[in-house]
Amino acid sequence: MASLLGTLRLARAPGSKPLARQLSEACRLRFGKHAIGISEYFDYGISHQSVTPAMCKDFIGWKQSGELDSRLNAGQSRVLANDKLINHVILQAAGLPSPTPLATYTAGGRRVGAETRLTSRADVLAFLRGDVYPFYVKPISAGYGRGVIGVAGRSGDTLELFDGTTASIEQFMKPFDFEPYRGMLFQKPLAAHPDIAALTGTAAISCVRFICFVTSQGPVLHTAFWKITAGKNMLDNFSHGDYGNCLGAIDLASGTIVRAIAKLGPGGAIEQHPSTGLPLLGFALPDWLRAVDLVKSACASFPGLRLQNWDVALCPQGPVLLELNTESELGVPQAISGAGLMDQRLRDILRQMDVDDHLHRAAVRSTR
Repeated sequence: MASLLGTLRLARAPGSKPLARQLSEACRLRFGKHAIGISEYFDYGISHQSVTPAMCKDFIGWKQSGELDSRLNAGQSRVLANDKLINHVILQAAGLPSPTPLATYTAGGRRVGAETRLTSRADVLAFLRGDVYPFYVKPISAGYGRGVIGVAGRSGDTLELFDGTTASIEQFMKPFDFEPYRGMLFQKPLAAHPDIAALTGTAAISCVRFICFVTSQGPVLHTAFWKITAGKNMLDNFSHGDYGNCLGAIDLASGTIVRAIAKLGPGGAIEQHPSTGLPLLGFALPDWLRAVDLVKSACASFPGLRLQNWDVALCPQGPVLLELNTESELGVPQAISGAGLMDQRLRDILRQMDVDDHLHRAAVRSTR
């Protein structure tokens, strides 16, 4: 009942289409080619009068998002993105900027290079007693900010986190025993570019997510959005607006913010940063063209992944590659921009990829 009432409130939001039209449209999209769910219908803003029938065909749901990822990213190549140590080694070998590793924790003693090798809980405890602060720690095998913690310092057995909260060392160590994480990577913190820090009121980084399709002619940047840190948050995770952070749609040519949201769906659009009150719309991201060139250079090192999602920090020293993700969350950029991802440009890209695949298979068959 609560879910139904919530849906009715969304359906009656200012600027919405007539209820009958919403019902008809939502049902058609739900059972159509792109399988848009009811919640996605509202999250993407399709219920608003500004979204025409012609625009509706460009939206895709989570199911097609997953199908694109499965189709374009080879299973054997996913480890190159999902394993942070392997990913870092590749970026390091290519001479591409990425966060400096301070230590790695794995039972087998893996590491990137000359950083401290930790193989037991005792090693981690000894590391934490040293002059190692501040640092970020993240799981070796995870993405989208899962399990990431920023530690500013230590007072006895209590760790002081970047967001002003504290955690006991015992609490901090719990993720270290979570087997799917396959260990932890300690990294030197990065700081936000001064222009970004002035806008957000914090030195915490606000990453740009770049969504690239890697074709036979080279990487194509299709979409980018900005993950905007707010308040005392140490991370820029959005999570449906639960953390207070925001998201911004980016004009690819100029790197300026053209739309921003604080939550998904009706009423989520904002124009000012929630912490500082400074305007988000029209803000030009620093070093934009350098960041675009950096991502395109990085794409070339992962040819088995043809749908790449890069998180890039814009820092005083320039753009820095944080991580590469597969399993694209392609609903998020649609919710920010209010426009579908499957536009004519992407259709052309996918059509060319089909031609490339056909030619590749034909070439392989001819050599047998």
